Amino acid sequence: MDEKYTSYNHKGTKIDGVEPKHRGTPAAKRGLSNQQVCIITAIQRFGHTIARTLNYGKPSSIDLLRFGESLESKSFVMLDGSNSYNELLESKNCTKKVLISHESYDKFNHLNTVNSFHKLIEERLQKYKGVASKYINRYNALFIMQRETQGMDNTEKLQYVLLRLKNIYKITRLKDLKNEWLFV
Repeated sequence: MDEKYTSYNHKGTKIDGVEPKHRGTPAAKRGLSNQQVCIITAIQRFGHTIARTLNYGKPSSIDLLRFGESLESKSFVMLDGSNSYNELLESKNCTKKVLISHESYDKFNHLNTVNSFHKLIEERLQKYKGVASKYINRYNALFIMQRETQGMDNTEKLQYVLLRLKNIYKITRLKDLKNEWLFV
């Protein structure tokens, strides 16, 4: 599990009293602040991926408990040393291994899988030239699909999408689609 931070973006919406921020300009505040959107990610090595945006800035333990609804109990979790995860991992009876620096990495214990997914997110956001923060969870679902369908041919990708959408046939209104977690 790890976090990825991107700049807050209200692209396409004019907000009174807020100066527009042009692409490439840094945030007004240094470091982690409410101008950074936090994407919390959890990845199984060869399996399921979860990416959710729950808050701005550093995630609190309450935010992580909301994220933990998707986490199975008694999981083995590798972390980068953040103390915010402790309450979540205790409530789910998870075993954790803290990997603070590259010296603690070995062939099996590393965060490279999560970091490569973060790189994919970063590259896609640059390609899209920014995404409004209110839509970031929808893009997270797209990034998850892109990661999980890497290396598949088009027929396999189509079967994957149809399987994921199989139980969502009952949703007919756009208003309902906005509130539904399509790719949990």
